[in-house]
Amino acid sequence: MRNLINFIVKNIHWLFFLFLIFISTLLIVNNNEYQRSKYLSLENEIVGKIYAITNNISSYVGLRSTNEELMRYIATLESRVQFIESQLKEVELRNDSTLFLPDSVGLPYDFIPARIINKNITGVENFITLNKGSRHGVKADMGVLGTSSYGVVGIVLSANANFSTVIPVLNPKFKLSCKIKNSAYSGPLVWDHQDIRYAILEELPRHVEANPGDTVVTSGYSAIFPEGIAIGTVESSKKEKNDNFNSVKIKLFINLGDINHVLIVKNNYRDEQLNLEKRNGNVN
Repeated sequence: MRNLINFIVKNIHWLFFLFLIFISTLLIVNNNEYQRSKYLSLENEIVGKIYAITNNISSYVGLRSTNEELMRYIATLESRVQFIESQLKEVELRNDSTLFLPDSVGLPYDFIPARIINKNITGVENFITLNKGSRHGVKADMGVLGTSSYGVVGIVLSANANFSTVIPVLNPKFKLSCKIKNSAYSGPLVWDHQDIRYAILEELPRHVEANPGDTVVTSGYSAIFPEGIAIGTVESSKKEKNDNFNSVKIKLFINLGDINHVLIVKNNYRDEQLNLEKRNGNVN
């Protein structure tokens, strides 16, 4: 309090000067129409800018929840798209027009939206960490896609209650069965840790045409990813040591450096499929 009094005493002339300016301005504004209109215009502009700033701040604060809601909506749509595509394939095989479209119950795939909270894609043994774990339904060996299923991100390695780690495409340990679109022949997709933009589709039979620009998709020969998820396009091909096969250089659609949100693929029939295959001796 004493410091405040000392400040007022020392600066009384400046404070009195500012007080006189305020009174003068107030008198001018109240007694002159032109000055009053200018003042009101300036006041409206300042208030408008303050509202705009506060609105931007509140919009930014609410952006995270809005984005999470959109991701959940995308996940729901993606599960329905995958089901419709599987039904259409069955229709083509049966050669009839029967198409069964139920509600969400019974869909073969569900998609869990997640956010990347840590990633390393500059080395060889690269990894990604997601903000979803076992309490959200995430388990090891689940596939991870970019939003709207445009490009494979990786496969879940492990999960605890709230987090999960992912082996991305850009890791030598990653392998996925893929094929040239509209082809019946598949091979493993691997990364040769040479360039983060490319991967290699190996063990593709020589007679399978792989022309530059052809789309490469998941084969569906595993219980991890649905069939037909776009991976990338053919860049070039060359013979492997075994002359019966070619290896194809693939330019990946996904850019792991740019993505922050993903969809975790939950195959609702995975356990049923693996148990049957194990019982028949098809799984080690």
